[in-house]
Amino acid sequence: MAFHTAGALSQERLFLAGNRCGKTYCGALEMAVHLTGFYPKWWQGRKFNRPIKAWAASVTAEMTRDILQQAYTELFLHPETIVKQTMRRGISGAIDTLYIQHIGGGVSTLGFKSFDQGREKFQGTSRDLIHLDEEPSMRIYEECLMRTLDVGGSLMLTMTPLKGMTDVCSHFIEGTSLNRRIIQATWDDATHLNDDEKTRLRASLRPHELEAREKGIPSLGQGKVYPVPEGDIACKPFTIPPHYKRVFGMDFGWSNPTAVVWAALDPDTGITYLHDCYARGEQTPAEHTKAIHARGQWIPGVCDPAGQSQSQSDGKSLIEAYAQNGLYLNQADNAVEAGLMTVLEHMRAGKLKVFNTLEPWWREFRLYRRDENGKIVKRFDHLMDATRYVVMSGKSFARQEISTQPQPTLKRGWATL
Repeated sequence: MAFHTAGALSQERLFLAGNRCGKTYCGALEMAVHLTGFYPKWWQGRKFNRPIKAWAASVTAEMTRDILQQAYTELFLHPETIVKQTMRRGISGAIDTLYIQHIGGGVSTLGFKSFDQGREKFQGTSRDLIHLDEEPSMRIYEECLMRTLDVGGSLMLTMTPLKGMTDVCSHFIEGTSLNRRIIQATWDDATHLNDDEKTRLRASLRPHELEAREKGIPSLGQGKVYPVPEGDIACKPFTIPPHYKRVFGMDFGWSNPTAVVWAALDPDTGITYLHDCYARGEQTPAEHTKAIHARGQWIPGVCDPAGQSQSQSDGKSLIEAYAQNGLYLNQADNAVEAGLMTVLEHMRAGKLKVFNTLEPWWREFRLYRRDENGKIVKRFDHLMDATRYVVMSGKSFARQEISTQPQPTLKRGWATL
């Protein structure tokens, strides 16, 4: 439902999901309703009020025939709606083009293609709708996007990210906007898979494939800074008990976002819970301070010690600028490699947990990686830096909430024991 509804506003949509989550089914269903004009009563996505011109494509001609073509013709397109079809040469049983009767009159067309035909086969004509099943090259994706631009069309991509953090994945994960949406689904969202079946599937997969095939999370391979399964550190949100100690970590930014992570430390178990986060760019220290104080003015903070450096414009440091607005910060230990190892050790030991609702944090966690030279990729890492400050220095400054309730006083004449 989220995937279909997003089509009302977004030209580009990615359904990024594990295997057997129904992503191809969703893409084929949507294509069929647009081709025929038979929109379900519950439909809240985009609607065409006329016949459309469309393409559907997968990795090879055989995959297009066996998966997409079969889904369209056997599940969603009634034989009476198919006016005629032409066959593709050289591939037994493969359809080249379907001509579909539209409910409002006229005929929609659906051409079948495959990525192995190369970019040139996707050039030339405009298309109202394109469905790409599994991941194409960025060159083919961009060519398909161009086919939809001049007619205000839509592009659907349904895939499991088995190639890792490719250009196509980064195009969506790093650049989500109103016009570009990503919908993710895991086996836990697939109610047609029972627990026994999920257990069997997990046992049949190699460890490095599991997150991609179960959760639709692109693998970063050896480049991932924190090679820890998300399920090992994710937890459901809960109300923070008053005896937990609180602290936040802050990474400064001017043109880049200023990022803040709030943590609660359980003194009984030693577990640190990351329960809230904030990332905003192009705002003043006063504006950031207001947002931080809204979470609890009494909560102490640790920050990037680079904030002590003076600004070339006014000679003030960022730490001073925040102090003038009533936010007093403590400098954190900024030993990068030692900090990364400490965070990783906390994750593996079960001493660092993250609320599963902190989508900005999880987005950075999934992208946090090293390049081919072993250097940290300094993009979309601000919440990760703030997390490192919390783990390295937060315990020294964390404290319990100070009660603001008035204390009872003894009435005159009462005896005290």
